[in-house]
Amino acid sequence: MRKTRSTKTVDVLFIPGLLAIFLFGAGIQAKRPDPTASSAGRQSYNIYCASCHGKGAEGDGPLAKHLRVAPADLTRISDRNGGEFPFDDVSKKIDGREKVPGHGSKDMPVWGDAFKTTDTDEQAQERIRQLTHFLWSIQVVAGE
Repeated sequence: MRKTRSTKTVDVLFIPGLLAIFLFGAGIQAKRPDPTASSAGRQSYNIYCASCHGKGAEGDGPLAKHLRVAPADLTRISDRNGGEFPFDDVSKKIDGREKVPGHGSKDMPVWGDAFKTTDTDEQAQERIRQLTHFLWSIQVVAGE
């Protein structure tokens, strides 16, 4: 069967799109934060996280002095991880329902469960993804 010009155009547009969906679905991580997700994540951060971690995410929120364990400086996650942002680990830490090795006790709220009180599981996971993109977007490079 001979392809017409219009079917060739569809192939040129459709096949790369399918490839992108396949790669994204296969767990290939983006190289930089998604600006739209990051913006939505900033809003959630200000509501749920800033009281402990601070407006600048440096661990100096107004409730920090009252906590048993000091909140982490969230602007230095990449710095503490050899310059790479550990997207999946950060998402799991925010979610809190799965114990993440090396993170000690669950001193932080289990946001996965908290978000599910008002959201579906899919919406809760999307909110966690957005928060993770926001944290990725505010990483400070070593020496700054």
